[in-house]
Amino acid sequence: MKISAVLLLAALSWPAFAGDEAAGTQAANARNSIRAVQHLLEERPRDPTLWFYLARFQAEAGDTRACVASLEKVYALGDGFLPVRELGFERAWSDPAFQAVRAKLEARLPRLDFAPTTFELDDRGLLPEGIAHDEHSGNFFVGSVAEHKILRVDSFNAVSPFAGAPAGLDSVLGLAVDGPRRILYAVSTSALTDEGAKHRRNAVYAFDVETARLLRRVEVPQAVQLNDVTVALGGRVYASDSGSGAVYEIPAEGAARAVLEAGTVRGSNGIAASPDGKRLYVAHSTGIVVVDLVDGKVTRVAVPPRQTVAAIDGLYQWQGKLIGVQNVTNPGRVILMTLDHDGTAITRVQTLLSHHHTALDEPTTGAVSGNDFYLLASTGGISRYDRQGRVEHPEALRNPLVVRIPLP
Repeated sequence: MKISAVLLLAALSWPAFAGDEAAGTQAANARNSIRAVQHLLEERPRDPTLWFYLARFQAEAGDTRACVASLEKVYALGDGFLPVRELGFERAWSDPAFQAVRAKLEARLPRLDFAPTTFELDDRGLLPEGIAHDEHSGNFFVGSVAEHKILRVDSFNAVSPFAGAPAGLDSVLGLAVDGPRRILYAVSTSALTDEGAKHRRNAVYAFDVETARLLRRVEVPQAVQLNDVTVALGGRVYASDSGSGAVYEIPAEGAARAVLEAGTVRGSNGIAASPDGKRLYVAHSTGIVVVDLVDGKVTRVAVPPRQTVAAIDGLYQWQGKLIGVQNVTNPGRVILMTLDHDGTAITRVQTLLSHHHTALDEPTTGAVSGNDFYLLASTGGISRYDRQGRVEHPEALRNPLVVRIPLP
């Protein structure tokens, strides 16, 4: 998981040179990112995701003509992409050539917009990023980035506090329920604000699902910005660090240990374990890698031609397949990915919910329950949470909303 698209885009933005940082200009930073993406394109010239990111940074740098040319390459090489105005394309938005290629990209996207509302929250300032579901009780748990708390929503949609200030939570991102052991795991990080980054705190909390009693708080001092959390077979817990790309195992006792070292991938985000608990799938800025938890081998998951599984926020395992929530390479969609026998390649990418659904507003994560996927479809405007811990244009916030997507 992540704090919406903003964190992943930060992970995608290669560091600026010292002079660019001093100038503090978006265009200068974008030019540095352009150079980095162009270098990667020398190795992977037919990767539509890299061309999409190149277009995004070219738009930020004010080079609309180059942006349009890169999007034409995206159109020629891949499907599933659609530029979002607020995610880097503001300066190119009014250009007729840009709108023309954007229209061509959108025409290729299937329309699947059936997903009824499960519940809606009244607190527009909540800015939720993570959601989890407990099969036994039917309760949902929703974490807050801005208010540093976790809410419980029962099967009658009654909302009650679950955890907050007494537990010492910072911004709450990933959530996951270990049903057999009756534990809710929550990622807490202070790294989303400038002040919090000065004295960075990253931890995974374990709460009793029934009583909300804090069972354990595991600090991950080497992390830059923890993001998502998942529970594998046997109750093994893993958390991703979007800031460094690392993934950590959170043991029942003792300190966290890295199972994916920092710098191996860029922007580690959603994570999901294989049904047998032997492999861990990690979504990152340009795709998915699979980590062999026995020998530590890391393999990039192959994808069918023209398909994209880049920039997945929430990632989940369902009946040996993967469910992913995307919100950077398009305004938002949920996809189902079929894996091959070895679990190292994706053989099919199927759209379950497209950006046409009117409730979608920076969708982030979800929760699997039986044959349904519950999507945190509207986070209320989570990208407006700035580095000072303030909400930009609070009058424009929407109510957080969860929808139900039937699984095929």
